[in-house]
Formats: sequence, structure tokens, C-alpha cells
Amino acid sequence: MSLLPALLNDDTGLNRRQVEKARRAQAATELHLFGYTLETHTLAEMDRLDSQAAGDASRAALDEEIDLLEHGLARAGGSAAKAELAARRVERLANINDRRITQRFGS
Repeated sequence: MSLLPALLNDDTGLNRRQVEKARRAQAATELHLFGYTLETHTLAEMDRLDSQAAGDASRAALDEEIDLLEHGLARAGGSAAKAELAARRVERLANINDRRITQRFGS
């Protein structure tokens, strides 16, 4: 598919050399646009996959943090001191997960 306003043929009023030069320029333009299209589709798919992976990692981290909190609170019984210890461990795990996810998926 040409983006030029008219097809090049021998009835353009141009000499053969000019027509051939225009055809080469047209082919180069179309090839460049094709390559650009492939590149942009590739980048879009990479962004989609990165977003999906970051979401998966975030969900896995959250699940583990909640499991640890529930386990800690169950072990704490009714002790406020034990619940505080469990909360600290969950916060530490959350900080580790945040750093790891940010390092992997950040800039």
C-alpha cells in the first residue's frame, strides 16, 4: 500500500531515472514504516507483559504478607506484644517485597 497520492508509472512526465528514484524512495519509506509498526507492537506487548508480571508479583507478595499476618495473629492469642511482633515481621516482609518488586520492575 502506497502512501503516495498517485501510483508511479511511465506516464508521470518524469524520465525513467526519476521514476526509478521515486520508486526506491517509496519502497524505502514503506519498509521503514513496516519496521516502525513492528517495533511499536513489540514495545506495546513488552509493556503488557511487564504490567502483568508486576501485578502477579504484587499479588503474590500481598498473599504472603496476609498469610504471615494471619499466622502471627493466631499465634499471638490475645497478647498485644505478640501481635506487635507479628506486625513488625509483616512490615519487614512488605518492605523487602516492595524493594524487590521496585528493583525488578522499576526503571
